[in-house]
Amino acid sequence: MERKYTLGIVALAMIALLGVSLVSAMGFGNGQMSSLTDDEKAVMQADREAMQTAVQNSDYATWKSLMEKRIAEMQSRITEDEFNNIVARHQERQAAKDQIQAAKDSGDFAKVQELRQEYGISNGQKMNGMGKSSGERMNAGNCPIAK
Repeated sequence: MERKYTLGIVALAMIALLGVSLVSAMGFGNGQMSSLTDDEKAVMQADREAMQTAVQNSDYATWKSLMEKRIAEMQSRITEDEFNNIVARHQERQAAKDQIQAAKDSGDFAKVQELRQEYGISNGQKMNGMGKSSGERMNAGNCPIAK
């Protein structure tokens, strides 16, 4: 019983780690998810559901097979081109973050809104830690756009 409990915790931790890794690599709408076809998204959703079912049913063989498939897919993306794409997205996000922060610091909330639209950031959406707690976002406090 204790072994199944430990395996369950390890499985959930690995799923969480993979999820966080994918989210951090995707950026804010410019990642690989945005370029997937509906069929590819459907396959990913089916795999995610199969993973959840395997964990819920304590089905190690299915879980292992799904993990091996996921690892193989991830390994196929470990290329210099993919790394360069990630670096480019990071630099774009950093430039957007810096420009928006400069506009916020100067009190130019019209410019903040313009930049948010330019970079496809909806109101209330954080840019990888750029925002503060939910009550301290750009559209709260003294921001005229929020009124």
